[in-house]
Amino acid sequence: MRSTHLSIFAVLAWLHTGEVAAFSPYPPPAGYPGGWGTPTVPVYYRPQLPPPGSSFAYRYGYTPLPATRFDRGQLPRHTVPRDERAAPAISRDVETPTNLAPAPGTEGDAGAAANASRTAFFDRLMPLIEAENRRLRALRRDTRRTLEGLAGGRKADEAERATLAALAQAYRVDGDVLTDADARRELLRKVDEVPASLALAQAANESAWGTSRFAREGNNLFGIWTFDESKGIVPLKRSPGKKHLVRRFDSEAESIRYYMHTLNSHPAYKGLRTTRARMRADGSGLDGHALADGLEAYSAKGDEYVRLIRQIIERYDLAAFDAGGRTRA
Repeated sequence: MRSTHLSIFAVLAWLHTGEVAAFSPYPPPAGYPGGWGTPTVPVYYRPQLPPPGSSFAYRYGYTPLPATRFDRGQLPRHTVPRDERAAPAISRDVETPTNLAPAPGTEGDAGAAANASRTAFFDRLMPLIEAENRRLRALRRDTRRTLEGLAGGRKADEAERATLAALAQAYRVDGDVLTDADARRELLRKVDEVPASLALAQAANESAWGTSRFAREGNNLFGIWTFDESKGIVPLKRSPGKKHLVRRFDSEAESIRYYMHTLNSHPAYKGLRTTRARMRADGSGLDGHALADGLEAYSAKGDEYVRLIRQIIERYDLAAFDAGGRTRA
């Protein structure tokens, strides 16, 4: 009985885990006006969109698990007060407009307009997603080179030690990456790309294709919560006594970076990262449809949410956006 009580206490303590800032010594790629604008990129392949369906015109409530903090220019921080635990995810806190798309089978101008809107949504976000993945790819490459050198007996210089320490903290890596082989492997599992198909599907669902109040007012594409009043939007239907806010971002690019860092660092998505590492090991390329299996903790709907994200990927042929990343490791 005592063992059972201790186990329950351990689970509750884990649920109270704090926040950590996203930190990287690598700035966004060149070509961004002011550091965060939209770069000039080639036209991306756009799959032919099928008739839109109203089933994708809403988003489910989400759990409070994506809880990293993203404060550019500041070193990461691990803990927050225990009383700042996120409120339970409940659908009445969701403020997504309804009837965003015609019902399945609808034809005519309304259907064509909805298709055009979705195509524009993908076109707008794809350059930002690819830019963040390029940054992560460069960071992963340089981190791997440094870690391989350390594994070969080379001593890290002061700059390398500082960089590795900051990365280990930001990505919640246990152990000393300078001396611990397991910690090095964990860091490389976490510093990696997120397939565009997965990011696009979640953004479409969580932001109602960019039309939700939180997307319009706060550039929040992924339903991220916060407890910082200076960075949040109060949900109109928030339950009495609840303190959670919906995170406000300076740009959609910042929202995308925060989202990817959440998947890469939060304990709730360890399964997703393990599957991604296995894909890297066997050289099969990153598959957003398969990785969606690791998102059961992202929403209160659990497995139903996973099925919804996979349906969006299939319905809009979003796997086509992943083709460019299949040969990269």
